[in-house]
Amino acid sequence: LPQQNENTSLLPVMVFIHQGGFFAGSGNSDYLGPHYFMDKDVVLLSFNYRLGVFGFLCTNDDASPGNYGLKDQVFALEWVKENIHRFGGDNAQVTIFGESAGAASVHLHLFSPTTKNLFHRAISQSGSSLPFWSRPMNTEQEQAAKQQASFVNCDTESGSHVMIECLRQVDAVALAESADLFKFFSNEPLTVYGPVTEKASVLNPKPYLTEDPFVLLQSGKFHRIPWVTGVVSDEGIFRASQLLRNSTTREGLNKDLSLYGPQMLLIPWSVPEEDVNAIWKNITDYFLQADYVNVTNPTSVQGFIDLFSDRNIVYASYQSALLHAWKGLNDVWFYNFNYRGEYTYGDLYAATTENINFTWGVCHTDDLLYLFTSPKLFPPLKSEKDVQMSEIMIQMWTDFAIKGDPSPTIETATFKWRPITNLSGQEVVKNSDLVYLDITGHYKSHELIFEIRNDFLTERMLYWESLPLNENIEGLH
Repeated sequence: LPQQNENTSLLPVMVFIHQGGFFAGSGNSDYLGPHYFMDKDVVLLSFNYRLGVFGFLCTNDDASPGNYGLKDQVFALEWVKENIHRFGGDNAQVTIFGESAGAASVHLHLFSPTTKNLFHRAISQSGSSLPFWSRPMNTEQEQAAKQQASFVNCDTESGSHVMIECLRQVDAVALAESADLFKFFSNEPLTVYGPVTEKASVLNPKPYLTEDPFVLLQSGKFHRIPWVTGVVSDEGIFRASQLLRNSTTREGLNKDLSLYGPQMLLIPWSVPEEDVNAIWKNITDYFLQADYVNVTNPTSVQGFIDLFSDRNIVYASYQSALLHAWKGLNDVWFYNFNYRGEYTYGDLYAATTENINFTWGVCHTDDLLYLFTSPKLFPPLKSEKDVQMSEIMIQMWTDFAIKGDPSPTIETATFKWRPITNLSGQEVVKNSDLVYLDITGHYKSHELIFEIRNDFLTERMLYWESLPLNENIEGLH
């Protein structure tokens, strides 16, 4: 709640959905401290939702239809609608925002029939519903449920109801810890559980999602509300730093990159099985110029980071922003966050003090450093540029929640952030149609640069569009 609400009228509400790959994370103020928002006329709310096996176990039938974590989020939004006025919040001005799995959740809520009229604006930071880790993959999720059951000696042959009943008897901690048995290399796969589509039934009368967002988006079937989305410049550090900075992991990775790489980057989900090896070679030729990562060559390390960035977040965020505009949404703003502050999540994700001779850039989650305090993880911002970046980010995000336009109204930044033009009349959509805000700078530099551009990673985006991938969209060039 704001420090003082002199004014008796109800304030816009901002609801944050936490990150963590649908298996980790928390809305707790040790990690998402609200302090930077408290000088603004908004009511801020964060919450927890069920994760991992407890939040997303799916059998593709009534035994366990899945999406429980997302349904928890909907329940929180329904609570806001019914109760937020008691805390000075206006339930007719609700902005939902999130990062990573939280950003994907925000995007998924744009497609669910159960969320209609529960929120009015949305922000997805480094995530959408289109990459394979957050896109409904029912067959894979059902297989994961059976595998999970086998890990704890539950019968998988006598029907899903028997299996689920057995899983309910397993100690919760033992069940959560058994998920480690899915790992085939290092921390891979990072995410096992995720969203699914559901069928309506007597026992499941209000399914959260009945069609793949990829299909719904191309049909223009989504809640038409203003949406801000974007990425940070080196998203892939969150995996690359852990794989490359640990010498044992690095050696194992390079020994078997052609075996592990396609699985880590979900290539078998994008192309037929017989094409996986050829496509993987094409990809490694492009990004690594070799079949291994050469950690003494910065270009090779950066290529590995870019590969993880694009497969997990960037290409899908790019596609989804253009698709929303192509399907007639007037209010889509896109950004690329390339500001390197004093602190970074990269060291946390690396989980080692080992390093390589490489200048690490702006990591996945680094943008949250300027929106929330994280006393359990980082000291308070102290560099002048970090504080300034925080003030501008908070201004943009709260201006969007209050007025529906993220162009900041603050002395240190007075630029106009242009949305992507409504592209609905165009037969094809091009890379240059993606108008975006480029945010660059360094905590030791003299200035922060905010520039409107339309050349978003052109070469890399066109490269992915040139490959025969299942997720490529006709007419998007």
